Amino acid sequence: MQTTAFDPAELDAYDAWLAKHLDELVQRYPGRVVAVYDEHVVAVGDSYREVFAAVAAQRFKHEPLTLRVPTTEEANAVFPSVFSTLDE
Repeated sequence: MQTTAFDPAELDAYDAWLAKHLDELVQRYPGRVVAVYDEHVVAVGDSYREVFAAVAAQRFKHEPLTLRVPTTEEANAVFPSVFSTLDE
């Protein structure tokens, strides 16, 4: 797996994907760590170490975006108008 920096276009694509899918991630994987590659969740775990190991085993051409998904409560604290309905 190549470990060079992301190019700006790739970062923009991840940003757009996250904007579109953050609510789904919060509902499906609250508090978990996920790796996203080519617009797909490719690994899920309870720690970055677990997800990085799963990613390394898959040998992607580029490093996937890896992040801890906020819980509904955390997301609601930051984006109350968007996530307040997830608790209902």
